[in-house]
Amino acid sequence: MAQKIRLYGNPVLQKVSAPVEEFGKKLRSLIEGMEKTLHTSGGIGLAAPQIGVSLRLFLASDREGKRLHRIINPVIVEMEGSDIDMEGCLSFPEIYLSISRPTRVVIEGFGPNGKKIVREAKGLLARCFLHEIDHLNGTLIIDHISPEERIPWEEEIAKLLQQKRR
Repeated sequence: MAQKIRLYGNPVLQKVSAPVEEFGKKLRSLIEGMEKTLHTSGGIGLAAPQIGVSLRLFLASDREGKRLHRIINPVIVEMEGSDIDMEGCLSFPEIYLSISRPTRVVIEGFGPNGKKIVREAKGLLARCFLHEIDHLNGTLIIDHISPEERIPWEEEIAKLLQQKRR
């Protein structure tokens, strides 16, 4: 079943997530729910905190949707390059910010079966990996911009906070 995506203002989004310690049926069920949520949302990435679960787990899809990465307890081992591009977030609907990120990243982590994995990503997929890892660290896209860059978005951000209170 698809999960409700938490919007900006929900405290879980600004917490550092706990490592996944058990790889079993419960984790597989969580991942299946996240996959459904990602599919119905139209996004390319989803971190567990975005559905209210404070665990170090994220999903990321390539642009064509051919491969879905399920990454648990990710650690960045290498980054290079730099590019500024527009970035959105399912927890900030209809808000797109210009954010600088590395153009290539290598991460280590675990797959759903508990086996160690290494993933290299470039371009949009690298941006997605880093965006989702930010979620696991309690960092949001608005944390990457200056107060001046935030001004044009204040009204939309305030609306998100109002929705959260309902």
